[in-house]
Amino acid sequence: MATTFAALIFRSDEIPDRALSQGFAVALGGWDVASPRLFVAPLPGVPGHSAAYYASGDPAVAGGDELDHLVELFEDELSPPVAVLDAAAELGHPGATIFALVYSDEIVHDDGWRFEASGYVRHFVREGEEGLEAGVETPDRSDIAAIDVDLPDGAAEQQEREATDRAVRPHRGSTFLSAELGAPVLGALVGGLFAPERRVHVRLVEPGPASIAAEVSRLNRVLRREDGRGAPACVPEIRGVAAPAAYEAFARAYDWADPADPEDLYRELAIGAVEGTLRFLREDELRGHEREPGWEAAAARRLYPIARLSGSALGGGAAQRAVVALGADGDQLWVVRDGTSAAPAGPTFGELLRYLSLGWSRRSDAEEDLIGALMLRARLRSLGG
Repeated sequence: MATTFAALIFRSDEIPDRALSQGFAVALGGWDVASPRLFVAPLPGVPGHSAAYYASGDPAVAGGDELDHLVELFEDELSPPVAVLDAAAELGHPGATIFALVYSDEIVHDDGWRFEASGYVRHFVREGEEGLEAGVETPDRSDIAAIDVDLPDGAAEQQEREATDRAVRPHRGSTFLSAELGAPVLGALVGGLFAPERRVHVRLVEPGPASIAAEVSRLNRVLRREDGRGAPACVPEIRGVAAPAAYEAFARAYDWADPADPEDLYRELAIGAVEGTLRFLREDELRGHEREPGWEAAAARRLYPIARLSGSALGGGAAQRAVVALGADGDQLWVVRDGTSAAPAGPTFGELLRYLSLGWSRRSDAEEDLIGALMLRARLRSLGG
């Protein structure tokens, strides 16, 4: 049975799970991969190191194109290890090093990388259009050469395999990684495939009340506001629908009374179906949905209104008379028109808040990548992808 996988290797004290989660989500932002799988296992024989294994989770891809997907993803300019390094730096680990291996024994494909803030080094062997080839790549150079396999006349199949292995072994990515880490890597990685320690969910922003509160505090800092200023004493039920816990956390943390910005409008938004000008609903506006014509249908779907969406100052009128509502899970957002027509908004609640904070701040290259991934992923979701 063929073995095909892609894995990151890293020091466990340098790369937290959150960096893995966000990094892979950013790298996959423009890919139509609905259910990516990521799990972590300790790496036997390499003390202090773990491996994170990625798979598309798409049966159609896994049925024959998984290796093609892995190769394209890891060769992308914004590859998973690059995005994970960016996320780790944001979380306080700027000096981390990550190794990566994309491997398959179905064909000869053994592609190893070392990534750090200063750049990368890549060693690989693969089946090219004209036969086996080996390469070494850095940001400044790329050398690829054909591999000559010295076969005796009339060699048997076993002899051919052994000769091929001798020829490619010095050039393998796994050979490069073994030298870098001072221990055999390939066998340890194959063993880790069958000993997962934990799964890591691939998310741009974590869900839940604690994460929402953190995202609101981030937004307040960007806007130079105060946490919890003017927060309501309680969050009302609307048509019998209680506010999700994530929204309660939002209401406690948001700055509802910034004297420098009494209108509190977020203009020219464009993330999924959230387009135009957004204003979070105040307590009296929330209670007004008890009388909002047609809101019974939204309430029947356990949707909770959180913001008003109006047309763009640049003329985008499609968003007029729309409400952004939060699902009962406290994560998914919906755009509701006339209280009856509800469609997926695209971003999650946490993603919308991160988008707002990024939109009103000076962005680093890593943050540019993140906001781009937020918008791409939201677009795919709003279109049903």
